[in-house]
Amino acid sequence: MFNTKQTLIAVALTTAFAGSAMAMSGSNTGSTAASADKINGKYAANYIEIIKQNGGKYLDPKVIKAILGDDAFGRQGLEGKLDPANPYSFEVDDSIDGGDHGNAQCKIPAAFVEVHESARKHYQDDAKFVANGFGTPIAESALKKWNISVDGDGNGLPDPSVGMTVEKGGQVYVQFCGMCHGEFGEGAKGYLPLAGGSDSLVTSDFTDPAPIKTVGSYWPYATTLFDYIRRAMPFWSPNSPAIGDAGYLGMAGYILQANEVPLDEKGTQIEDDDFFNSVMLMKANKFMSNQANFFCDHRPVIHNERCMKNCPDYMVGDGKGNIHHYREARKLPNGQPQYNVPQRLHEAPPGVGHAGM
Repeated sequence: MFNTKQTLIAVALTTAFAGSAMAMSGSNTGSTAASADKINGKYAANYIEIIKQNGGKYLDPKVIKAILGDDAFGRQGLEGKLDPANPYSFEVDDSIDGGDHGNAQCKIPAAFVEVHESARKHYQDDAKFVANGFGTPIAESALKKWNISVDGDGNGLPDPSVGMTVEKGGQVYVQFCGMCHGEFGEGAKGYLPLAGGSDSLVTSDFTDPAPIKTVGSYWPYATTLFDYIRRAMPFWSPNSPAIGDAGYLGMAGYILQANEVPLDEKGTQIEDDDFFNSVMLMKANKFMSNQANFFCDHRPVIHNERCMKNCPDYMVGDGKGNIHHYREARKLPNGQPQYNVPQRLHEAPPGVGHAGM
C-alpha cells in the first residue's frame, strides 16, 4: 500500500504525465502529435509514441536522438536537460519531491514512461492494487517496525529525549560493531574503516592510490548515517531492539566523533559526555565535509563502441595497445595492496567477517 507521501508523489507524477499528454495532443496543426510537432519548439512532442515504438528503450541513443534532435549528446543537449519541458530533464519540481533539500533536485524524467503511466493508473487504488500478483500484503503491525525512514533534512528522527552520551554510545559500538569495523572505526576483519580516511577524495594523478572513503571524508549526511546503521546494522540483526533508537544515536555520535565532525562553524568537537540525540545529530549534519560534492550528473550519456577482438590500441591495456602495461587500482604505486584490500577480497585466511563467523 502507498503511504500518504507516496500518494502525493503519484498525484504529482500524474500531473506531469497529463501535462505531457496535453503537449502531445495540442499542436498548431490540430493533429495528434505528428512527428514534426515540438515541445517549446525543441523536443518531439510525441516522445511517448517514439519510446513505445522502440520497445520502451528510452535510453537508446537512436531514440534519444529522435526525441531531442541531432545535438542530443552535445553541449546543447546538456543544457537542454536543465529545461523542465525536456522529457529527459532532471530539473527539480517541488510538487514531486517535496522541496529543494538533499539531492532531491533529481526527479523522475518524463521519458520514464512506464513510471508515469503506472502512477496515473494506480494512484487512487491503493487498497486493491497488487504488484504482479506476487507475495501477500504485509500486516500494518509488521510494517510499523520498519517505518523508520530518515531523510537528509532529519524528517523522521527520534524525539530529542531519546539518546545517550557519546561515551556510552562508544561502548555500544564496541559491543556490536567493533569486531568488524575496529574499536575506533579503523576497520577490522576485512571490513571497511569508518574513520581516518583520506583528507581529499580528489586525485590528479592516475598512479595515485584510490582514496579511502570513510564517514568523515565521503558521507554527505549525518542523518542518513543514523538511518543506515539503524536499518542495516549489525548485519545479523538490523534495527536491533537490543540497541534501540538511543543506542543507534549513541553509535552515530561515536562514529562522528571519531571522524572529528564539528558541531558549529567554530569547530566545536563532540565530547564524550555530550548527550547525543537528534538535535546534536542535526548540528553535525550541517558540517559534513563532503556534503556539497554530491550533485546530479547532467553530463550526456556517452555510448562507446564495443570491441571483443582486434580492438584498436586506445581500447587496449594502457591505451597504447599493451595489454600487460597497467596497474590494478587497488594497489599502491609500489605494488603493495591498499589498506585492508587482501582481507576484503578473501586473499587472507578466513576469520570473523566476510569469510565466515
